[in-house]
Amino acid sequence: MNDQINTIEAAQYFNKLYEEQLTWTGATRKRLYRKMNLFHMKQILEVGSGTGAVLREIQTINPRATVVGIDWNLIALKYSKGASDNPSFIHGKGELLPFAANSFDITVCHYFLMWVKKPLTILEEMKRVTREGGWIACLAEPDYGGRLDYPASELWSELFQGSLSAPDPFIGRKLRSLFFQVGLKAEVGLQSTVLSPDIVKGLYGLEMEKFNHFIPENNSKITLLQEILDSYESEEYFSFMPVFYGLARNVKEGTIKSIE
Repeated sequence: MNDQINTIEAAQYFNKLYEEQLTWTGATRKRLYRKMNLFHMKQILEVGSGTGAVLREIQTINPRATVVGIDWNLIALKYSKGASDNPSFIHGKGELLPFAANSFDITVCHYFLMWVKKPLTILEEMKRVTREGGWIACLAEPDYGGRLDYPASELWSELFQGSLSAPDPFIGRKLRSLFFQVGLKAEVGLQSTVLSPDIVKGLYGLEMEKFNHFIPENNSKITLLQEILDSYESEEYFSFMPVFYGLARNVKEGTIKSIE
């Protein structure tokens, strides 16, 4: 998705989307923060920091920490620097993090692995730069193969195929395997709940904006979907998206790989 942030206006649009996503996964993310003892950690890294929405939240929770974000998109970085007071944002790729081994207490990503071609390489790098006993967390990764919508479920699915350019929109179901392949035993969980009608209405509004933004103009199927939505009361809308998290503690090989 960062490839689509090519103007400051696009960065503003996606930042709105990212902040909305944070509200959907907030309860689970806060539980993970507590488990990682984020409130008392000193060095925290987000890989694929985008517009900085997650790091701004982390900085609010732990203002004493050194909080670093890395992203390849220069416009997203420019936006994040302008929107943040304290976090440090660095230009670079998750596949080759420009940090020494054992540099961070916590290394996280959020809605990121689905957008990369080499998620395993990125997790290996996240593990490398995290100190022994530190934490590696994929805070949210969706699995579009399990999404359910009503009304017009087939039309939603078809339009998503046209607007979603992610290399792996099914990454959520693969998190446990990815962690295992880099030598980590992960807690993997599902954090989605059935969204309330008012949240679904807002979600559908954002997604219709996205369809209009990224699908060629005058697409009759977008018009048809809007007509179908308008024929229903918003209280009837239903959307469920399975969003997974993965959490692991960085331990030496040969020791029990545990998250406790």
